[in-house]
Amino acid sequence: MDSIAPFVGTDPLKAELHAFLSTHTDTNVLRHFLGTSFPFAPLHLNDCAIVCLNLEWWQKEPHPTTEIGIAELHPTGIFPTVHAENILREIRVAHARVMENAHLLNHFHGSGNPDVFHFGTTKFVCIEEARDVLVNTFVRPSADGTMLQPIIFLAHDADKKFEHVKEKFGLDLLALGTIVKVIDTQTLARQAGILGPKGPSISLPHLVEHFNITPQNLHTAGNDAGYTMITAILSSLKNDLYGHRPLAEAFGRPPAVVGSRNIQCVVEDLMKTNKSLPPPPWGYRLYCTRCDRINHVRSQCFAKVWCEICAHSGNAKLEKACRTHMTERCVYNYQPLPRASPEPKKEELRDEVERSVPESD
Repeated sequence: MDSIAPFVGTDPLKAELHAFLSTHTDTNVLRHFLGTSFPFAPLHLNDCAIVCLNLEWWQKEPHPTTEIGIAELHPTGIFPTVHAENILREIRVAHARVMENAHLLNHFHGSGNPDVFHFGTTKFVCIEEARDVLVNTFVRPSADGTMLQPIIFLAHDADKKFEHVKEKFGLDLLALGTIVKVIDTQTLARQAGILGPKGPSISLPHLVEHFNITPQNLHTAGNDAGYTMITAILSSLKNDLYGHRPLAEAFGRPPAVVGSRNIQCVVEDLMKTNKSLPPPPWGYRLYCTRCDRINHVRSQCFAKVWCEICAHSGNAKLEKACRTHMTERCVYNYQPLPRASPEPKKEELRDEVERSVPESD
């Protein structure tokens, strides 16, 4: 049986939903919303929304939040078509970059480019508004307005998401009292017989690739949220969509093409649909990580900026780079300055600027 997050709300209807769902596997819970309904389910179960949360943070201390990705599905209980395309096309994805930290870019192998969001339009929010976005995502009225909507919380490695939100935003998502079930795609994968290359746990990239989908720009929160929702649906419906395969093939990939329809095309069409939709009402569409203005992006910035930290660093390379960013947006607010160095060569200066300036023009 799956690990069960406690219900800490006071609404008896949601407590009933939580108690009912805690007796069922993650896979069967999702399948209820995807065409295979539970018999004798609580009355308000079909009022649930499935909400996927993904977060990105700077990998260096103190790990400030840089991005939020939210994918939602409002299930209708319809039976899935080929590759569950009729269900996947209903996924909606939002991507927010936190303005105070948007200049902090990761450079580890496989890190994403936050400028490239494939499932919609990126919006920029301040930290306070980011917290409001999180609260309003999980605390909102149901369709008929009679109660707060119950939420099925979905994530890849869900525990880390709860911990980070609590630490960085002072927000206990479970204490909001609307989450009636927590579903983890790592658990869904194991229940579907999908294993990682080095053990029972599987990374999101490997899970996406298992379904013959070529992931684009992972480790960007919005993209990760979209792919997490897609793989959750495909994992829970794997046998329905692709048949119960012989034991020798059970752990292999399902077919990429079914009935002349390629799963990669299904995902790309979903991206196009989301790109055509209006962006979320919150936040700003434009924000410059170089000068802090909200009427252009960094690549269009010609403002004069200056960094006091780099200018007075005693390091010739950083002194040369002091006019590429503001003091408030210097990475050396968070980490020690490098020791002083002699006058750099042109090639060394270019390399140091690329490392010191969080976002290139």
